[in-house]
Amino acid sequence: MRFLGTLFVFGLLLTSCSGPYSQGGAAKAKSDPAPVAVKTTTVSLTTLPEVISANGELFAEELTTVSAKVPGRVAKLYADLGSVLKAGDIVAELEKTEYEFRVRQSEAAVDQIRARLALSNRPDEEFDPARTATVREAAAALKEARFIFETTAKLQKEGVVSRIEFEKAQVRRDGVEAHYAAVVADVMQLRAQLSERRANLALARQQLDDCTIRAPFSGAVTRRPASPGEYLGVNAPILTLVRQNPLRVRLEVPERLAARVKQGQHIEVRLEGAPVVRSGRVVRLSPAIEAQGRSLLVEGEIPNPDGVLRPGSFVQGAITLNAEAQGISVPREAVLGFAGTERAFVVKQGVLEDRLLKTGRRLDDGRIEVLDGLAAGDLLVSPANDRMTKGLRVKEN
Repeated sequence: MRFLGTLFVFGLLLTSCSGPYSQGGAAKAKSDPAPVAVKTTTVSLTTLPEVISANGELFAEELTTVSAKVPGRVAKLYADLGSVLKAGDIVAELEKTEYEFRVRQSEAAVDQIRARLALSNRPDEEFDPARTATVREAAAALKEARFIFETTAKLQKEGVVSRIEFEKAQVRRDGVEAHYAAVVADVMQLRAQLSERRANLALARQQLDDCTIRAPFSGAVTRRPASPGEYLGVNAPILTLVRQNPLRVRLEVPERLAARVKQGQHIEVRLEGAPVVRSGRVVRLSPAIEAQGRSLLVEGEIPNPDGVLRPGSFVQGAITLNAEAQGISVPREAVLGFAGTERAFVVKQGVLEDRLLKTGRRLDDGRIEVLDGLAAGDLLVSPANDRMTKGLRVKEN
């Protein structure tokens, strides 16, 4: 009897552990998790310009070595490495004393010729050979000789003078006419000498002006080999000047995309290692494809009014092919990266789906271009986190 009672009690214990209201049923109910609250956004097509990305380098619009046009000793230097100059600014001066003396010497030579040509108080344009003293003297002598000849000719016809006297008067007249022509020729030669000496004066003045060296255009100094007190010969370098605004950017575009690049298209360049972004336009295209890299050389013009961009810098460029193109972009916090892949989660019927993404550009507004993996209308989880898994039940927060 005692054995049967023990079995009866054991049976009651088994019955109490297997019913629907047992503790095992409660544990099962607790193991079924509640939906996780997430934030979502609807994926949609937006205007996302189509661009070509390429690496390139910045070049100066103009680069020149400013040199001395005349020999001389450097008296003053007004620019150094890094100096920013405007067109026409004085960068250096040579000693001028010798060139000032040459100007005075040339001016005296011009005044001397002008005095001989009776132009002391009149401009050169009023030059008249008949007004010069030598021509006037020769003209008076010619007038006298002609008068004597004509008078002698009349008297010879009347038999008052001999034939010999008549011929003497004729010879004298011819000689005076030749002398008059020679005097006029000498005066015209003086006129030509005046032009020559005026040219020498202009050259002397130009050389004096060339002692002041000026910047040919606005830019910045990248090198200054000359020093004060140094004697410079003709074409000796004083400094190197580059034009900083605008700058040229040269990009290499793959051959498969070369046909879509046109003049006037928008270019955006980003300076490597610095948060500097500038915009410009395509201005020149190479007429040939480079055989080695199978690429097209594209040259753009980038404004640089503040001089932040520097020639020689490497940049990342983007050429806009179609400004009205449509595409998909998502917030960066919606994309998870792992082992070289990128994925996102979308909600479908209250359950998470895992999508493998093919992404493109990282946009300045904090979004990422998605080339493949999402479609318009998808309910995207944003932000996403590493605790999310495929198949997880969720609800919108």
